[in-house]
Amino acid sequence: MKIAVFGSTGRTGGLVVQEALKRGDEVTVLVREPHRVPIAHPQLTVLAGSPTSSADVGRCVKGADAVIHCLGVGGKGTGARTTLVSDSVKTVLESMKENDVSRIVSMSVVGAGRSGTWIANKIIIPLFLRWLIPIIEDKDRVETALRQSGVEWVSVRLPSIVEGPAKPLRISADGRGIGLSITAISAARFLLEQVTSAEYLRTTPSVSN
Repeated sequence: MKIAVFGSTGRTGGLVVQEALKRGDEVTVLVREPHRVPIAHPQLTVLAGSPTSSADVGRCVKGADAVIHCLGVGGKGTGARTTLVSDSVKTVLESMKENDVSRIVSMSVVGAGRSGTWIANKIIIPLFLRWLIPIIEDKDRVETALRQSGVEWVSVRLPSIVEGPAKPLRISADGRGIGLSITAISAARFLLEQVTSAEYLRTTPSVSN
């Protein structure tokens, strides 16, 4: 399978690339700074460019069977309003249609779509995790674009991503009943599984360990 990956220099995105290569997939990544990609592999193609440029994104998506979108603002971001991820996803969706690519798996966050618990959404995030608000708002824009796109999509909502080995998963439709964290390798493997699985197609599962 040929997979285009965005956000491959991030912790989870980098593991998505590694796991895809291990299972024999051909992977193409688009990064602003190619030297930041830490691995070389005969089935890995590294392209330089912007995740919001139609021309650059088109080069990455062309010939792919599916897209995995792991782009983020980097850690906690700046706390300011951002449209980076949603702008990128919209550009990717346009390129997918132009190149007949049918499926995208997008990394989201618990809190998007008002997922998660009442106490988290009404008290914890507004009072103690305000830096999450612009990130959640942009993930909401991503999920709106996915729903309106007409392509096959899965938006995987994740809690805090931590280091550690792969662990059993807890999966919820609305973000309730899951844990506070997920290891990066657990997240990467789940994202990769959605490239071929129909189980969560056109849904927004919340996933933790």
